[in-house]
Amino acid sequence: MKMTIEELKIDNFELIKTLSQQYILANGSFIDINLTPTQIIDDFNTLSGTRPRLKSLGIYIVISLKNIYINLNQQLCIQIVNQYIHGIGWHDLQYICFFDINPSNVYIHIVFNRVTPKGKLIDIKYLGANWQQYEVLRQSCSRILENPANNKYLQIRCNCCS
Repeated sequence: MKMTIEELKIDNFELIKTLSQQYILANGSFIDINLTPTQIIDDFNTLSGTRPRLKSLGIYIVISLKNIYINLNQQLCIQIVNQYIHGIGWHDLQYICFFDINPSNVYIHIVFNRVTPKGKLIDIKYLGANWQQYEVLRQSCSRILENPANNKYLQIRCNCCS
């Protein structure tokens, strides 16, 4: 499996509208994902508005998982995302997540608010995935892909028990 992580700064949250028209809205934190895209954007803007001089309001991450040998469903992708976000220490950020799931490729789109619910700010001068982030993603994927419950190739059955 090939993994890539692309991180970009964004100046506004209108990208959420575009993503919601193209992909599956799957998960979020510090946000009600049942709201309309406009309401979600308003909630993101309300939080980032607590830092009025802020120019780049958010971070957009695209994670690509290519040549996957098992079918990942939405629930398994949510597990990967949750483990990844906790692993990089951004679980305290407001975010929304979209999936584009194909038989052998998965694209995960995450929009983060740079302002935490406690008013702290995530620095963007170090944007760009480093080796630690790739390792966290690799471990997150391995936990899912190497679980026999998710991977039919790892399920061992003998003829007498089948």
